[in-house]
Amino acid sequence: MTCLDNTKGTKMKKYLLLLTALFFTGCLNVIGIGETPKQDDSWQQPKDEKVVQNKEQISKNAIDLLTPKCESGDAEACNDLGVNFELMKEYDNAYANYKKACDAKVQLACSNLGTLYENGLGVKKDPKKAVEIYKDSCNSGGVQACYHLGNAYRKGEIVKQDYYLAMEAYTNACNAGDLPSCANIGAMYELGLGMNKDEKRAYGIYKVACFRGLNKACPQMKRLGAKLGM
Repeated sequence: MTCLDNTKGTKMKKYLLLLTALFFTGCLNVIGIGETPKQDDSWQQPKDEKVVQNKEQISKNAIDLLTPKCESGDAEACNDLGVNFELMKEYDNAYANYKKACDAKVQLACSNLGTLYENGLGVKKDPKKAVEIYKDSCNSGGVQACYHLGNAYRKGEIVKQDYYLAMEAYTNACNAGDLPSCANIGAMYELGLGMNKDEKRAYGIYKVACFRGLNKACPQMKRLGAKLGM
């Protein structure tokens, strides 16, 4: 019986990793040259109703599996539970589980909690609170929170625009291996946001991000490379 339970857990863990990857990939943006891009969340709205139903069923199965783990004190399971509730658009439940996990110092949960405050999902919209959460988590090693904090300072929509602080946040995340943050650093060099414009350096950053697997950086690398004759 134990072996069967472990096998199910392993399979479900793979599902969760896939869902989590899809969720965050859908929300991440690399700065568009000359404009701020819209979020690419088309994967969340597939035209095929069967695809929607399959994803909902996977999330329902995950919720059934994760709920007792979260209730027994597994804080990471609480975060994963929140992710699945958010995928199901049950934002009140997502908020409750992200908060529980964040209070237990799961930094990814803190980042997720911040996005709910930023967008007013499951909780009253409070951009100031979102930024506070991003800051605290980023200072505690939360890579995803650093990414969101960088976005906040770079865009200047929910906090006073500050390119220096945006670069600092992106750099913290990039140094921890977050490729979208690295690519955003490249874009800031290309556009000269808060620094001297340096297209060659930007090209090099795009190239590294592309070769390390960030597909969104590849068109930027090719475009800028053609311009520079590289």
